[in-house]
Amino acid sequence: MSRYKATLILSIFLLFAGCSQKSPTVKIGKKAFANEDILIINAIEAQRQKNYKKAMKTLGILYKKSGKLNYLEEENKVAVRAADPSSYDLLMSSIKKYPNNLLFKKLLIQYHVGKKQYKRAEAKTLELLKIEKNSRNLTLMGDIYMLEKSYKLALKYYQSAFNKDKSQKSLLNMVGILYKFLDRKQEAISYLETFIRLHDANKRVYFTLIQIYGQEKNLDGIISTYKKLYKKYKKEGFAKKVIELLVYKKDKNGAIKFLKNSGYNPKMLLSIYTSDNNFKEAYKVAKQLYAKSGDVDFLGKMAIYQYEASRKHLNKKILNSVSRKFENALKDFQNPVYLNYYGYLLIDHNIDVKKGIKLVKRALEVEPKSIFYLDSLAWGYYKLNRCKEAYDIMKKFAKSSNEPEVNMHFEKIIKCLKESK
Repeated sequence: MSRYKATLILSIFLLFAGCSQKSPTVKIGKKAFANEDILIINAIEAQRQKNYKKAMKTLGILYKKSGKLNYLEEENKVAVRAADPSSYDLLMSSIKKYPNNLLFKKLLIQYHVGKKQYKRAEAKTLELLKIEKNSRNLTLMGDIYMLEKSYKLALKYYQSAFNKDKSQKSLLNMVGILYKFLDRKQEAISYLETFIRLHDANKRVYFTLIQIYGQEKNLDGIISTYKKLYKKYKKEGFAKKVIELLVYKKDKNGAIKFLKNSGYNPKMLLSIYTSDNNFKEAYKVAKQLYAKSGDVDFLGKMAIYQYEASRKHLNKKILNSVSRKFENALKDFQNPVYLNYYGYLLIDHNIDVKKGIKLVKRALEVEPKSIFYLDSLAWGYYKLNRCKEAYDIMKKFAKSSNEPEVNMHFEKIIKCLKESK
């Protein structure tokens, strides 16, 4: 038997889960005889131990002594569940006694399915539908047609069930048959997309759509569905999937748009803006993060981004604003990057060269081999016309450097050294 067919048969049995997989749910009411409650406990315990013969025998005694229908119903449930050899005769006898009892009719269908007598199950289900045309029985009819590989008929009944209950189970039944067996793939996708748009779909519906999009190699569809999942559930894993897929697609603008609209991981958005040299937008994000957290690290970043974004139109007002941010950021946070950056700014713009050198030296205490910090220090000495000290620092690394700014500094320092001689 194929795995799909086995699963389908199991789903049919689960339609009767209340009938076949629970302990007796009998109502004692007024006791019909002295030890009725003791026999009920015995029947429950026998089922728990999977001693179905004993359970059936005990339930049979309960029915004979009390005449209560629920005991006979429970005996039939146990018999069908256990595939007991006597189950068919018991069912037929029960139906003869109670011809209008729907439970017995349903259990007979379950019996036929268990015996792979699908045509008989089909006939009995059609009879049942004349009496009780609900989504449960329509689904049962669809399942039986599936077992018979009558896919178009199965779809007809699944659609009827869906029209009645608009349930996600009915939806997935339809989608499965449309996509897997009838090759109506776009119709299956449309059902899922429409349901997600109009109803409170659960994760299984979303992931079914993602799976289909994956098989169809529709990357945009997968991304769109993960976006909807994140919007609904706010789970970090869904947002990560969106970003991973956008990065795979090399859609940096799409990643930026998602991060901005969703509010997910502003630090990642900051990183993307920085890597793209979009310092104006990076500044806005850093400002929001600083306002929200009070973390002076973001204040230091704001100073850098403000300076970089304003390089082409720097003026005293902007430089003062950048300096204030660095001053406040460095009060309790001795970040070597900010120390060097601020120090170099003071040196390069001739604002306060000596203070700039002090700041750069503090950065070098943390990272003494950084060529960027050493370059800043040498540039400070150059500004003070201490060209020999500047040259002694630069000669160790400048010739092997590919940094244009470092090379430019070294050339000017060499020129200064020659002129001083």
